[in-house]
Amino acid sequence: MAPITHPDAPGIVTPPPELAGREALREAVRVAIARLRLGRPAKSMILLEPSGIDKNQLLGQLKLDAEKAGIHLLRIETPESRSLPALLAPQLRLALLRLIQVGPAKESAQQGLRALAGFATALNTRFGDIEVGLDLAPEPGLADNGDLEGDLTALLEQVGMAARAAQTALVMYIDELQDMPEVELQALLSALHRCAQDRLPLLIIGTGLPRLQARVGNAKPYAERLFEFFEVAP
Repeated sequence: MAPITHPDAPGIVTPPPELAGREALREAVRVAIARLRLGRPAKSMILLEPSGIDKNQLLGQLKLDAEKAGIHLLRIETPESRSLPALLAPQLRLALLRLIQVGPAKESAQQGLRALAGFATALNTRFGDIEVGLDLAPEPGLADNGDLEGDLTALLEQVGMAARAAQTALVMYIDELQDMPEVELQALLSALHRCAQDRLPLLIIGTGLPRLQARVGNAKPYAERLFEFFEVAP
Protein backbone atom coordinates (compact mmCIF):
# COMPACT_ATOMS: atom_id res chain seq x y z
CA MET A 1 0.00 0.00 0.00
CA ALA A 2 1.22 3.51 -0.80
CA PRO A 3 2.86 5.28 2.19
CA ILE A 4 0.56 8.31 1.87
CA THR A 5 -2.68 6.30 2.08
CA HIS A 6 -1.53 3.51 4.42
CA PRO A 7 -3.77 3.61 7.56
CA ASP A 8 -1.11 2.42 10.02
CA ALA A 9 0.74 5.06 12.03
CA PRO A 10 3.12 3.35 14.50
CA GLY A 11 3.79 5.39 17.61
CA ILE A 12 0.91 7.80 16.96
CA VAL A 13 -1.82 7.90 19.61
CA THR A 14 -4.64 8.95 17.28
CA PRO A 15 -7.18 6.17 16.71
CA PRO A 16 -6.68 4.03 13.60
CA PRO A 17 -9.40 4.21 10.94
CA GLU A 18 -10.28 0.57 11.59
CA LEU A 19 -9.49 -2.04 14.25
CA ALA A 20 -9.14 -4.85 11.76
CA GLY A 21 -9.35 -8.38 13.09
CA ARG A 22 -10.80 -7.46 16.50
CA GLU A 23 -14.47 -8.12 15.75
CA ALA A 24 -14.63 -11.47 17.59
CA LEU A 25 -13.15 -10.00 20.75
CA ARG A 26 -15.46 -6.96 20.69
CA GLU A 27 -18.45 -9.25 20.22
CA ALA A 28 -17.33 -11.49 23.10
CA VAL A 29 -17.15 -8.47 25.41
CA ARG A 30 -20.56 -7.22 24.24
CA VAL A 31 -22.17 -10.62 24.88
CA ALA A 32 -20.57 -10.97 28.33
CA ILE A 33 -21.82 -7.55 29.40
CA ALA A 34 -25.32 -8.23 28.07
CA ARG A 35 -25.47 -11.53 29.97
CA LEU A 36 -24.38 -9.85 33.21
CA ARG A 37 -27.12 -7.25 32.92
CA LEU A 38 -29.67 -10.07 32.60
CA GLY A 39 -28.32 -11.78 35.73
CA ARG A 40 -26.73 -14.62 33.78
CA PRO A 41 -23.17 -15.85 34.39
CA ALA A 42 -20.36 -14.47 32.24
CA LYS A 43 -16.61 -14.84 32.38
CA SER A 44 -14.17 -12.00 32.72
CA MET A 45 -11.46 -11.73 30.07
CA ILE A 46 -7.70 -11.51 29.86
CA LEU A 47 -6.00 -10.34 26.69
CA LEU A 48 -2.57 -11.94 26.32
CA GLU A 49 -0.32 -9.80 24.17
CA PRO A 50 3.31 -10.18 23.18
CA SER A 51 5.53 -7.24 24.04
CA GLY A 52 5.45 -4.49 21.43
CA ILE A 53 1.76 -4.63 20.51
CA ASP A 54 -0.07 -1.36 21.08
CA LYS A 55 -3.20 -2.36 22.99
CA ASN A 56 -4.28 1.15 24.00
CA GLN A 57 -6.35 1.65 20.86
CA LEU A 58 -8.06 -1.70 21.39
CA LEU A 59 -8.86 -0.94 25.02
CA GLY A 60 -10.10 2.48 24.00
CA GLN A 61 -12.51 0.92 21.51
CA LEU A 62 -13.74 -1.61 24.06
CA LYS A 63 -14.44 1.26 26.45
CA LEU A 64 -16.35 3.16 23.78
CA ASP A 65 -18.42 0.06 23.02
CA ALA A 66 -19.28 -0.33 26.72
CA GLU A 67 -20.09 3.36 27.19
CA LYS A 68 -22.55 3.21 24.31
CA ALA A 69 -24.30 0.37 26.14
CA GLY A 70 -24.60 2.49 29.32
CA ILE A 71 -21.97 0.55 31.28
CA HIS A 72 -19.93 2.02 34.15
CA LEU A 73 -16.19 1.82 33.51
CA LEU A 74 -12.96 1.85 35.47
CA ARG A 75 -9.58 2.03 33.74
CA ILE A 76 -6.51 1.06 35.77
CA GLU A 77 -2.88 0.64 34.78
CA THR A 78 -0.87 -1.35 37.27
CA PRO A 79 2.18 0.69 38.30
CA GLU A 80 4.92 -0.38 40.66
CA SER A 81 4.52 2.71 42.83
CA ARG A 82 0.84 2.57 43.89
CA SER A 83 -1.23 -0.11 45.58
CA LEU A 84 -4.38 -1.69 44.16
CA PRO A 85 -6.58 -0.05 46.86
CA ALA A 86 -5.14 3.36 45.95
CA LEU A 87 -5.95 2.82 42.27
CA LEU A 88 -9.43 1.40 42.83
CA ALA A 89 -10.82 3.63 45.57
CA PRO A 90 -11.22 6.94 43.64
CA GLN A 91 -12.74 5.25 40.60
CA LEU A 92 -15.13 3.14 42.66
CA ARG A 93 -16.23 6.32 44.43
CA LEU A 94 -17.06 7.97 41.10
CA ALA A 95 -18.97 4.89 39.94
CA LEU A 96 -20.99 4.82 43.17
CA LEU A 97 -21.75 8.54 42.95
CA ARG A 98 -23.15 7.98 39.46
CA LEU A 99 -25.14 4.96 40.58
CA ILE A 100 -26.62 6.86 43.51
CA GLN A 101 -28.44 9.04 40.98
CA VAL A 102 -30.42 6.03 39.76
CA GLY A 103 -33.50 5.75 41.96
CA PRO A 104 -33.64 1.97 42.52
CA ALA A 105 -29.88 1.86 43.18
CA LYS A 106 -29.71 4.75 45.67
CA GLU A 107 -29.78 2.68 48.85
CA SER A 108 -27.29 0.10 47.55
CA ALA A 109 -24.95 2.81 46.28
CA GLN A 110 -25.06 4.60 49.63
CA GLN A 111 -24.14 1.32 51.31
CA GLY A 112 -21.30 1.01 48.82
CA LEU A 113 -20.00 4.45 49.80
CA ARG A 114 -20.07 3.42 53.46
CA ALA A 115 -18.13 0.29 52.55
CA LEU A 116 -15.62 2.40 50.62
CA ALA A 117 -15.14 4.67 53.63
CA GLY A 118 -14.39 1.70 55.88
CA PHE A 119 -12.15 0.12 53.23
CA ALA A 120 -10.07 3.26 52.71
CA THR A 121 -9.75 4.05 56.40
CA ALA A 122 -8.76 0.54 57.45
CA LEU A 123 -6.33 -0.19 54.62
CA ASN A 124 -4.66 3.21 54.51
CA THR A 125 -2.91 2.23 57.72
CA ARG A 126 -1.36 -0.68 55.80
CA PHE A 127 -0.69 0.87 52.40
CA GLY A 128 -0.43 4.58 53.21
CA ASP A 129 -1.27 5.79 49.68
CA ILE A 130 -5.09 5.76 49.50
CA GLU A 131 -6.44 9.21 48.67
CA VAL A 132 -10.19 9.34 48.20
CA GLY A 133 -13.04 11.58 49.30
CA LEU A 134 -15.34 10.03 51.90
CA ASP A 135 -18.95 10.97 51.21
CA LEU A 136 -20.56 8.92 53.98
CA ALA A 137 -19.35 7.68 57.34
CA PRO A 138 -18.15 4.06 57.44
CA GLU A 139 -20.44 1.38 58.78
CA PRO A 140 -18.68 -0.63 61.49
CA GLY A 141 -17.90 -4.14 60.32
CA LEU A 142 -18.35 -3.40 56.62
CA ALA A 143 -15.13 -3.80 54.58
CA ASP A 144 -13.07 -2.40 57.46
CA ASN A 145 -11.16 -5.35 58.92
CA GLY A 146 -7.81 -4.25 57.48
CA ASP A 147 -7.52 -7.52 55.52
CA LEU A 148 -7.18 -6.73 51.83
CA GLU A 149 -8.77 -9.91 50.49
CA GLY A 150 -11.81 -9.84 52.74
CA ASP A 151 -12.34 -6.08 52.58
CA LEU A 152 -11.99 -5.88 48.79
CA THR A 153 -14.48 -8.72 48.42
CA ALA A 154 -17.00 -6.96 50.66
CA LEU A 155 -16.51 -3.66 48.83
CA LEU A 156 -16.92 -5.08 45.33
CA GLU A 157 -19.99 -7.02 46.45
CA GLN A 158 -21.61 -3.74 47.52
CA VAL A 159 -20.67 -2.05 44.26
CA GLY A 160 -21.97 -5.03 42.30
CA MET A 161 -25.29 -4.93 44.15
CA ALA A 162 -25.65 -1.23 43.35
CA ALA A 163 -24.95 -1.88 39.67
CA ARG A 164 -27.51 -4.69 39.66
CA ALA A 165 -30.13 -2.44 41.25
CA ALA A 166 -29.45 0.12 38.52
CA GLN A 167 -29.78 -2.59 35.84
CA THR A 168 -26.29 -1.88 34.57
CA ALA A 169 -22.84 -3.43 34.94
CA LEU A 170 -19.40 -2.35 36.05
CA VAL A 171 -16.42 -3.17 33.84
CA MET A 172 -12.88 -2.82 35.21
CA TYR A 173 -10.13 -2.50 32.60
CA ILE A 174 -6.79 -3.40 34.21
CA ASP A 175 -3.70 -2.91 32.08
CA GLU A 176 -0.36 -4.65 32.68
CA LEU A 177 -1.98 -7.09 35.08
CA GLN A 178 1.16 -9.22 35.21
CA ASP A 179 2.85 -6.44 37.24
CA MET A 180 0.34 -6.56 40.10
CA PRO A 181 1.90 -7.73 43.40
CA GLU A 182 0.95 -11.29 44.34
CA VAL A 183 -1.07 -10.45 47.45
CA GLU A 184 -3.08 -7.84 45.53
CA LEU A 185 -3.71 -10.20 42.62
CA GLN A 186 -4.93 -12.88 45.00
CA ALA A 187 -7.30 -10.42 46.66
CA LEU A 188 -8.67 -9.25 43.31
CA LEU A 189 -9.26 -12.81 42.12
CA SER A 190 -10.97 -13.75 45.37
CA ALA A 191 -13.30 -10.74 45.12
CA LEU A 192 -14.10 -11.52 41.48
CA HIS A 193 -14.83 -15.13 42.40
CA ARG A 194 -17.35 -14.08 45.04
CA CYS A 195 -19.05 -11.64 42.68
CA ALA A 196 -19.26 -14.36 40.02
CA GLN A 197 -20.80 -16.78 42.52
CA ASP A 198 -23.40 -14.16 43.41
CA ARG A 199 -23.97 -13.33 39.72
CA LEU A 200 -23.25 -9.70 40.32
CA PRO A 201 -22.76 -7.61 37.15
CA LEU A 202 -19.03 -6.99 37.54
CA LEU A 203 -16.53 -7.84 34.83
CA ILE A 204 -12.75 -7.55 34.62
CA ILE A 205 -10.94 -7.12 31.32
CA GLY A 206 -7.23 -7.47 32.00
CA THR A 207 -4.24 -7.26 29.71
CA GLY A 208 -0.77 -8.64 30.12
CA LEU A 209 2.10 -10.62 28.70
CA PRO A 210 1.54 -14.31 27.86
CA ARG A 211 3.02 -15.42 31.20
CA LEU A 212 0.02 -13.83 32.93
CA GLN A 213 -2.17 -16.89 32.31
CA ALA A 214 0.10 -19.13 34.37
CA ARG A 215 0.46 -16.47 37.06
CA VAL A 216 -3.31 -16.15 37.42
CA GLY A 217 -3.64 -19.93 37.74
CA ASN A 218 -0.93 -20.05 40.39
CA ALA A 219 -2.44 -17.19 42.41
CA LYS A 220 -5.75 -18.99 43.02
CA PRO A 221 -6.52 -22.61 42.02
CA TYR A 222 -9.93 -21.68 40.63
CA ALA A 223 -8.83 -18.49 38.87
CA GLU A 224 -8.47 -19.78 35.31
CA ARG A 225 -12.16 -20.78 35.33
CA LEU A 226 -13.10 -17.14 35.95
CA PHE A 227 -11.60 -15.92 32.67
CA GLU A 228 -11.69 -16.33 28.93
CA PHE A 229 -8.14 -15.92 27.61
CA PHE A 230 -7.59 -14.25 24.24
CA GLU A 231 -4.27 -14.16 22.43
CA VAL A 232 -4.05 -10.79 20.72
CA ALA A 233 -1.94 -11.03 17.59
CA PRO A 234 -0.50 -8.06 15.67
